[in-house]
Amino acid sequence: MKQKYDVYDMWFSDHAGRRVMELWETAKDLGGTRAFYESDMMPSWKRNIGTYEKSYEKINKSDIKVCSLWDGDYPELLKEIYDPPFLLYYKGKLPEKMTRICGIVGSRKATSYGKRLAYDFGKILGEHEVWVISGMALGADSCAHKGCIDGGGLTAAVLGSGADVCTPSSNRKLYEEIIESGGCVLSEFLPGTPGYASNYPKRNRIISGMSENIIVTEADEKSGTSVTAGMALEQGREVFALPGNITSVMSRGTNRLIKEGATPLISVEDILWEMGIYDEHRKNKMPELSEAELKVLRIIEKKGEICIYELQILYGKSSSELYGIVTVLEIKGVILKNNGKIIIAK
Repeated sequence: MKQKYDVYDMWFSDHAGRRVMELWETAKDLGGTRAFYESDMMPSWKRNIGTYEKSYEKINKSDIKVCSLWDGDYPELLKEIYDPPFLLYYKGKLPEKMTRICGIVGSRKATSYGKRLAYDFGKILGEHEVWVISGMALGADSCAHKGCIDGGGLTAAVLGSGADVCTPSSNRKLYEEIIESGGCVLSEFLPGTPGYASNYPKRNRIISGMSENIIVTEADEKSGTSVTAGMALEQGREVFALPGNITSVMSRGTNRLIKEGATPLISVEDILWEMGIYDEHRKNKMPELSEAELKVLRIIEKKGEICIYELQILYGKSSSELYGIVTVLEIKGVILKNNGKIIIAK
């Protein structure tokens, strides 16, 4: 299939780096990427154009698709970052405009706790039509993708290799499931590019750049996951983190993020509250509630279970008013009392 880009666009995308927006303005003034190439403005970039001609031919004979920064299907949020990829190579289907996207990242050496929560967050987001984006690495990333698919949702995997190279190779089944379920695998690297270690920091900015917010399940303080969280903050994304055992190496990064201002997630449903989804989710499952009743309900939801004394402190109103609200919520079947604690009715 004839593509909308050419070999000079591929050459430009492969070299522009963090100066992409600046250099693209120059290229436009000159008449495009071919004119930029022929201008000798960047002689050190002069790599054999034949490399790109071969890749171009390969793509046109494959199921790899390409979108450029000027195309309508290019992810809107990604356009907003400082250094968006000039071209994206992908297999499957990119998220449509106005689609909600949440990133989930975590350690490759995730604990059972981290894997379970990555899966659970992926699943609940998938159930609520939120795309999950991650890096398809072993550990938390894979669990997040799998959870989203099992929840009936769509997911995108951003690779540190070419879009046609499954990295890691052991994730071949997941790679195919992501595409077959209606999601996509994507990359800024030329098809056939191996997963070099130097590619992953570049890959991570795409994960955070495409997301409206990021969930960090587990991370050491100096890990790639922590770097991705830092990129998300630089890009103006909201970062959520799972608190963990202070003695666990895998929770050092998330606990540090929370200390520095990340929003802690203390239940899977928290992400629905934070993204403004939960009220809509429960609308058909509960009677109409007043603002005061909703406020009390959110406190109980975040705590999981709570005694009336602690609830009064967090609610900040008189005990008589609170007792009245709790009684109404109990009558409406929204909450239950269990061994002196108040919990959400399932």
